[in-house]
Amino acid sequence: MISDSAPQRLPKYVSQLRCGLGWDAQAEAELDLDMAVLALTADGKLAAGKEGVIYAGHPHHPSGAIQLLNDNITGAGEGDDEQLLIRLQVVPAEITKLLFVVNIDCGEEQQQDFSQTENAFWRILDNANQQVLLRSALSNPQWQGITTLFIATLERIETQWQLASCLEASPLNNLNELLYGYLPA
Repeated sequence: MISDSAPQRLPKYVSQLRCGLGWDAQAEAELDLDMAVLALTADGKLAAGKEGVIYAGHPHHPSGAIQLLNDNITGAGEGDDEQLLIRLQVVPAEITKLLFVVNIDCGEEQQQDFSQTENAFWRILDNANQQVLLRSALSNPQWQGITTLFIATLERIETQWQLASCLEASPLNNLNELLYGYLPA
């Protein structure tokens, strides 16, 4: 597992990654966390425009390299409430970086934020051996008003992938607002 600032080169034998997002269900109000991945080109724009965003409304990348497996809207149950698979050997060459994002669906409208989440986490594993490569806690009482978090990046450097945590609050409050900065001109 890596820390919040130390990038890690993935071993060449790692061919498939699994991301997991989990949180505890809330008794007083449903809190819907959503995981998304932005597939970016070398110039920092979305590969294939909006097709380069994988989220509940668009769960598959056209290449088949990235697939959101499920969309849990309550956090009920143990372990990963949402999962996403990445097949590294199938990621198109034009995609040089994957940016992982977690947001609270309708968080701003419902006055929900990450200070209200309980036991929320995001993690990425080597799917073959289930080794956790990075884990981030997403519940923070200081994140009042924060509904979108940048979690991590996976960047292709020459022929290897490098994973780095970039856990930080987005100044934007929903995924749609966030996308406009990454759309090709």
